[in-house]
Amino acid sequence: MNTPYRHYRFEDFARDERFRKWVIQNDPESAHFWEEWLVQNPDCEENIRLAKAFLWALEEEEVGISLSESELDYITEEILAAPPRAPFSFWNSNHFRLVASVLLVLAAGLGIYTYFYHQDTISAAVSFVSTPLNDNYLEHTNRTTQRQQFTFEDGSTVILYPHSKIRYPKPFQESLREVFLDGQAFFEITKNPQKPFWVHTQYISTQVLGTSFMVNAFENAKDVQVRVKTGRVSVYTRKDLEKVKETSNNIRAGVVLTPNQQVAYSKTDERLLKSIVESPEVIVEAPKKEFVFEETPIAEVFEFLEKIYGISVIYDAKNMEDCYLTANLTEESLFNKLDLICKITHSTYEMVDAQVIIHSKGCK
Repeated sequence: MNTPYRHYRFEDFARDERFRKWVIQNDPESAHFWEEWLVQNPDCEENIRLAKAFLWALEEEEVGISLSESELDYITEEILAAPPRAPFSFWNSNHFRLVASVLLVLAAGLGIYTYFYHQDTISAAVSFVSTPLNDNYLEHTNRTTQRQQFTFEDGSTVILYPHSKIRYPKPFQESLREVFLDGQAFFEITKNPQKPFWVHTQYISTQVLGTSFMVNAFENAKDVQVRVKTGRVSVYTRKDLEKVKETSNNIRAGVVLTPNQQVAYSKTDERLLKSIVESPEVIVEAPKKEFVFEETPIAEVFEFLEKIYGISVIYDAKNMEDCYLTANLTEESLFNKLDLICKITHSTYEMVDAQVIIHSKGCK
């Protein structure tokens, strides 16, 4: 028997098992059925969209909203873009319609408030950091679940992560290249000392000449992060840039990052916290045999680690002059290397301001 879908209201669709398999479980067979059904019944699209929005409102704890041509489309668009977190368990009771109505109203109200508040704060940030980005610009939004890559006019590339947006002028100014990011992106910047590249976000700005780095500046994230892969960048808070404008002094007090270093801007404390990235990578390749040490003075070991990882190792050379290392560190990560070195030399280490600090009582 054919199900009378044409007479369904949105809550009827939301209770339908085949419909839930499509929306929640991304079941291919169900998806094919509903896509074909919508082609044949385009006048039912509104109820379908409402049912989807309701299901996602129940599934998601955090809802992102994006404005489109109508208020309803805007409310549902980003809700539908977010992936499900767990298999859905549906209420099958007489209270279903009441719950559905309340949840949709709450989701809509929260979404509209969040969207306009976020847009206002973004607009204020853009106005502060760059007039060209307010007056004459292009904007690209990644509404997919995949990363997207594209190239700027100067040859620099950006990999834009899902649910992220980037704004940029066309063309760049004669003496300056700058973009505004809302979300997460990885940049590879074409070097041009006469034309520095700036990546602005709502809270921080990053200046580079030619390098590759990641910026993570989602609004709902606790911190804003910049991680450097190659080259050198300088990161500034809004307050840093405000001081420059107020004093007309071009000297900026930012945080300088080099490979394997990162900085996190704490929205709560409004300050930058510098550290080493979670998984430091070798930046200077070396033969495997150089990772094998035979009664090697510890000073040479630390010098080698500094060279291949680009990270400073601070220690008391006089105190550790009798420390030697015999170990094979070929396959170990940086932190495993440090653990092993400290175990052999009866030392400890800590990370302070993106540096490795060794604490030792000596090896006599």
